[in-house]
Amino acid sequence: MESMPVSRIRVWSRWLRLSHWTMALAVFGLLASGWLIGHAPTLRSEAGEFHSIFAALLIPALLVRIYLLVLGQGSDHISDCEPNRHRLQQAGQLLLFYFSLGRLPLPKWYAHNPLWGPIYLALFFFLALAALSGLALQREIAFWGGISLQHLHQLSYLLIGWFALLHIPAVFSHDAAGEGSDISGMVSGFRTFHVERPEQKAAGSTQSVSLETLRRSLRK
Repeated sequence: MESMPVSRIRVWSRWLRLSHWTMALAVFGLLASGWLIGHAPTLRSEAGEFHSIFAALLIPALLVRIYLLVLGQGSDHISDCEPNRHRLQQAGQLLLFYFSLGRLPLPKWYAHNPLWGPIYLALFFFLALAALSGLALQREIAFWGGISLQHLHQLSYLLIGWFALLHIPAVFSHDAAGEGSDISGMVSGFRTFHVERPEQKAAGSTQSVSLETLRRSLRK
């Protein structure tokens, strides 16, 4: 069987990768220290100090990611996370992949995962909500507009925790079943693509997708 040519293309910018991994480190530190604050009274003081350190790490990384969403180019920009008809079809295929426990094929995508892209936008919102409510609680502001900031902070904590719990096995499953180098791509910035040849396209191959099709939705 003739092999398909492989293209290795830079998909993730340096600033996106830096903000991603900084936020990942900060989020896991915040989740762990937050749990200790609520469930380990003897460690509450030390956990609170670490919680503040990880919050100080999260906030600038989140601001960089929001800046990239608004003013970035290509896969940095919010448009690469927005759903459209094609991405919604791919999101459905991805759900079938999950429900089949990896037995059905993964759809192909260029940068942000078609199902998780919009979820990332929700994550950034709740990260910002957690940061703002946390800063207010540090200043002993308990309510805003009749809303308990403590409850808001805890709700954000739970949603971010569930995201982290689901995100890690999902990414590993994509990397194992797909061809896009999802994990190493977020380290190096490069993903790999099997590019279909014109004769494969004419033959109606369903095993490959043209790279230009994958890149079509990116902002130039």
